[in-house]
Amino acid sequence: MSLATPAKLRRLQRALYGTAKQEPGRRFHALYDKVWREDILAHAFALSRENGGAPGVDGVTFAQIEAYGVARWLGELREDVRTGRYTPQPVRRVMIPKSGGVGQRPLGIPTITAYCGTVQYGFGVPHRDAPVPPVGGPAVADPFHAASSDRSHLCL
Repeated sequence: MSLATPAKLRRLQRALYGTAKQEPGRRFHALYDKVWREDILAHAFALSRENGGAPGVDGVTFAQIEAYGVARWLGELREDVRTGRYTPQPVRRVMIPKSGGVGQRPLGIPTITAYCGTVQYGFGVPHRDAPVPPVGGPAVADPFHAASSDRSHLCL
């Protein structure tokens, strides 16, 4: 089952997509204030939760966040992102088999906080290894996607 994108977030995605299609060279530098919106963070958490996955370098699981209180956790994350205190942690790197069956490739596993606090997941454009299809398209994701080896998914 796929999680439905809330209507308000879908409208924002479509507006960004439309602008990106009309102006292919445009980069979106003023999305930071959108990332910490409650609806975007809540949807990002729900997408992350639906995706499951292993804990990142901090070892925090969804069960621990739920025991702590999702609303409380999201509120603290929102305030950290809003005030600029949010700093994503490094990605936990594991090796997984290649799809052809020969050899292995690295897979970066971000923390749940990093998943929820990034533009990609907030706008429905997950980390490249997540099985959820992108919604916003490359024009939305490109300006925020860093490619350094130790922090390949960290964007803010």
